[in-house]
Amino acid sequence: GTLGIQIGQFIERRHGEEEVRRSEALKTAVLESALDAIITIDHQSRIVEFNPGAERMFGWPRGEAIGKLLVDLIIPASLKEKHRQGMMQYMATGHGPILDKRLELPAVRSDGVEFPVELAVTRISLAGPPMFTGYIRDITERKKLEDALRERAVQLSEGDRRKNGFLAR
Repeated sequence: GTLGIQIGQFIERRHGEEEVRRSEALKTAVLESALDAIITIDHQSRIVEFNPGAERMFGWPRGEAIGKLLVDLIIPASLKEKHRQGMMQYMATGHGPILDKRLELPAVRSDGVEFPVELAVTRISLAGPPMFTGYIRDITERKKLEDALRERAVQLSEGDRRKNGFLAR
């Protein structure tokens, strides 16, 4: 009977280990193939995950990014204090000003160039100190198109105003 229980526990443990391996393989596949940047930070804003999309977007090799403070790598100087305040607010209250929202704001590449991004941040539900994952999309091209459309709308409006002025004369 004892042997049967031990064999059953062994089999269950093996199944559990296989599930963990499958889950890790799936997570790795998602992180590695994502076109967007996926960055995970701990409660001290230290980077604990930096996928290949983040490497391409920000120009930092994963090995250099892991363990660094997020504010030192990708947050522009104009937003560093807001980031710190948001983290302090979360640690004090359990609520953060940007969690579970979609925001557009500037980010900075390794060469110091700022560019527009769309950001969504979520808290990872684990025991222990909180961790957060940010999903970041470079929206530079979208912003250029939006600017071009606004410029075109201004030009059309000006043309319409001139036409109406001409017809009125």
